[in-house]
Amino acid sequence: MKKILFFIAVSAAAVNLNAQVSLAATSGTTTGTYTTLKDAFDAINAGTHQGAINISITASTTETAMAVLNASGGTTNYTSVAIKPATGTTPVVSGNLASSALVRILGSNITLDGSNTVSGTTRDLTFTNTATTAPQVINFIATSAAAANTNIVVKNLNIINGINTSSAFIMYDGNTTPTGGYFNNVTLQNNSVKKSYIGMYLFTAIAAGNGANTLVTGNDFTATGTDANRLVGIYLQGLDGATVTNNTIGNFETANAEIKRGVWFATGTVNSSITSNTITNLGYTGTGAGGATGITVTSGNTGASAAANIIIRSNNINNFTSSGTGTIFTGIYVAGTLTNGVVIDKNKVSTIKNTNINGYGSQGIYVASTNPAANTLISNNIVNGISGYGYAAGGGVNDNGNGIVVGAGGGYKIYYNTVVMDVNQTVAGRPSAFNALSTVTAAGAIDLRNNIFVNSQTQTGDRYTVYSGAANTIFSNINYNDYFSSGANLGYIGSSRATLADIQTGFGGNVNSLNILPVFVSATDFHLASSGNSTLDNKATPVPEVTVDADGNARNATTPDLGGYEFVTTVLAVQDVAKKKLNYYPNPVVDFISINDVNKIKSVEVYNTVGQRVIVENVNSDKALIDMRKVPAGIYILKVNSERESQSIKVIKR
Repeated sequence: MKKILFFIAVSAAAVNLNAQVSLAATSGTTTGTYTTLKDAFDAINAGTHQGAINISITASTTETAMAVLNASGGTTNYTSVAIKPATGTTPVVSGNLASSALVRILGSNITLDGSNTVSGTTRDLTFTNTATTAPQVINFIATSAAAANTNIVVKNLNIINGINTSSAFIMYDGNTTPTGGYFNNVTLQNNSVKKSYIGMYLFTAIAAGNGANTLVTGNDFTATGTDANRLVGIYLQGLDGATVTNNTIGNFETANAEIKRGVWFATGTVNSSITSNTITNLGYTGTGAGGATGITVTSGNTGASAAANIIIRSNNINNFTSSGTGTIFTGIYVAGTLTNGVVIDKNKVSTIKNTNINGYGSQGIYVASTNPAANTLISNNIVNGISGYGYAAGGGVNDNGNGIVVGAGGGYKIYYNTVVMDVNQTVAGRPSAFNALSTVTAAGAIDLRNNIFVNSQTQTGDRYTVYSGAANTIFSNINYNDYFSSGANLGYIGSSRATLADIQTGFGGNVNSLNILPVFVSATDFHLASSGNSTLDNKATPVPEVTVDADGNARNATTPDLGGYEFVTTVLAVQDVAKKKLNYYPNPVVDFISINDVNKIKSVEVYNTVGQRVIVENVNSDKALIDMRKVPAGIYILKVNSERESQSIKVIKR
């Protein structure tokens, strides 16, 4: 008898040792242990466990077939299912399942939480399909509104695909040629997705409210090397009411000749937003038709709402490099048939560089809806570091670097942006801070006001602030802008325009526009400095659509400031103004510039137009003689620091 009891005890211990999945339910059979997640799902599908079900992954599992959880109904009878790793464990649910998902869920009220602590945020549970033939990791399937996936939470997981030629996480209808699934109240939060073609692919059928309350937040798509993702980080199609926010996306593989996209709102995605994401290090290293966009919106007018109603706000998009000939290489791209109702504001777009020797271009923000009344607002954006190789024979979108480009349609309100072209092209071309293509034909298509457009590039050839391949009739308003170029010409329309008066003649309007070099806080901080900008202070005009600046500070209701940021100039007291006697000569200067001040000058700093300090001289006298032979010809800001204050002056070096 003792031997029999010993055998039973050992057998029970062996079963528990091999039980990687532990299950607790509120009805039916209330407990169970299984060796795979599929076995646990099969038991739920059979009605063995019912009610509110909690599945604890206690150790790694090897799935030999797809783990399918049916929707509740009939034999399958649950109110909720939650899957979580056991406390203190870091298990892996894996399988080598070709042309299959690792996990497929058809039901609602599902939570996959990868943290091994209560309410934790650590990623301790990994789902991976190691197959290299059409693998998927997790998908949710719903083929009708009646069977929609609702109340879905997927968070704190490591999701790793076997190869980056297929997508990792998918919500759709499950068809070979999908037409869109049905889901709402979905949260995808704090997951890491690796080695996928599309990291998260969400595709709903177009219907009012389908996809509503979908939140994609805090996810990481930045794996490198063999784990790098390939084509798109987050793809949404057809959803009505989604939010994509605070995700980090980048480091995609660069060898395949295709357009990489960080976030893509495709056909029918409406009433949704893309906010506060960081998208970095996208590009292409070949010479074919490769390129990249940080954010793409091509909603069209085929969704549940006739207007897209998309908000693109406060995203940071940077460090894109391409050597390809792809026609799309841009930070933010809004296009598509009749796409309208888009807001693009408070975004920072920087360092987008195309090096293809045939002169292919790059764009900071590129809008090209076919809608002549696109009702698109572009405001409070900070764009810099956009450059192409350079092509002097044309000013099209594929020719040079351009800060903001309008390529088609109309109804564009472009207000309060700061665009600084401060990275050189390789050769001469026609780069510009703002470019309206010849394909823009609608009368009054563009309202261009309150912007700062600077081109401080130093390569030979023209370096424009504003360029139009179209007639000036495309501008409903063009005024209250500051244009400054380090080149010989400020702009181009029909021909080069050298001066502000020439801009006024060629483009029309611009009665209140300026030709002043702004003084920025630094070469990377495009807030206007409190000193040296008195001639730019309060020079914008109020527009009802924009009441705050890029930092969220209120715009002055009557005399706002140009560009992305409101600023306050240093105002001297009356007695200081009376004593302020700073003299300098000659200007322009060939060799030395002499500076006299009633106050003792402590030092003089010389900055180039991109904000780099190129000379500093300690003086400690009321007179200074600065050797400008040390720097090449161009425009410089001299910051004169006295015992009482700092003053900035603009000097031209011949």
